[in-house]
Amino acid sequence: MSSDDESSGNESSDNESGSSYTGSSDTGSSENESSDSESEDNESVSTRATIVEELKTNTRLTTLGVCNLDDAGLQEVAEALKANTTLTKIGLQNNQIGDAGARAIAETLKVNTTLTQVYLHANQIGDVGARAFAETLKVNTTLISLNLPRNCISKAGVQAIDEARKVNSTQMVLASSAQMHPLVLCLHPRLATAEDVQTVLCLLTCGTELDEQPSLVLPALPVELAERITDEATHWQGVLRTKRLRFDADTPAHVLKATVPRSINANPIRVKAIQVLRDRKSCHNSDSTGSTGAFDVIVRDEHGAVRHECTVKPTFVESTLEFMSISPADHPIIRQMREGWEVQVRRSAFALDLHFESLYVGYTTI
Repeated sequence: MSSDDESSGNESSDNESGSSYTGSSDTGSSENESSDSESEDNESVSTRATIVEELKTNTRLTTLGVCNLDDAGLQEVAEALKANTTLTKIGLQNNQIGDAGARAIAETLKVNTTLTQVYLHANQIGDVGARAFAETLKVNTTLISLNLPRNCISKAGVQAIDEARKVNSTQMVLASSAQMHPLVLCLHPRLATAEDVQTVLCLLTCGTELDEQPSLVLPALPVELAERITDEATHWQGVLRTKRLRFDADTPAHVLKATVPRSINANPIRVKAIQVLRDRKSCHNSDSTGSTGAFDVIVRDEHGAVRHECTVKPTFVESTLEFMSISPADHPIIRQMREGWEVQVRRSAFALDLHFESLYVGYTTI
């Protein structure tokens, strides 16, 4: 049985909150945001370890919701679930789970017959993960609900799961609507850490011996040229926020926004780019209102005062994908931005034609 409804209970706010791993007796969810905060990462790992240990010995909880979870985190949780015989429902929605995490939970479902409801909507699962679930459903006959909307699964991936259900005649409900364009994940920038950036610059400017041929040394480049190379490769630190719900809402709580964080090494922050990626339900030039893809971008300073406001029109990428990027060369306001400044993407005329939107602010601290 297929369904386009997400029967996961309460949805989270679309402007994602940076919460740590939490366990609860409900499948309540909290969308997460990419962050460069090391303290948040450490707290998340610590809390995740606690949940993993409790899952191994749990004899009370039947429902669990976990947030701020990536592939590595889910692999640990999935391993612990193999030995758990109490939990029947798990909410893993609104996380950063990709194919590796999906494969891990799919393997768990081959041996865990207690879990009957698994919610994985609004993640980053593609066809590889879908095929893993298809293989699982050939042997698992106890799962009654698999929730996968708003991932990156193609029609072929959904069909593979459907075919697998027919093999064992399961009556499992599959929710799989509103899938993102597969290129969404490819077009997202890689978020480098301060250490990553420093390591690359050191390799470029200090001269480095090649491991295979110690007698050969890479030439040391001038700092200006090294920075140009990292800029061309967009190898920056950054803040990435995503939105998958309530695109027609324009209240402060629902506006897609990103704040330039505080520098952790006391060096001034230099913003390198503001980028917006959007995936629409229909092709870029055929929305129901006949409007263009233009939308407003607002830049506020640390006191909330509007320092710049402009209307931008994204570039067509492919099919339903649109992309917009503003660099220091495009507008001087980028050079003025510093910690505490905020970028907002306002509601557009074709908001109801969206099912994914992301905002990225890339920066360096050197």
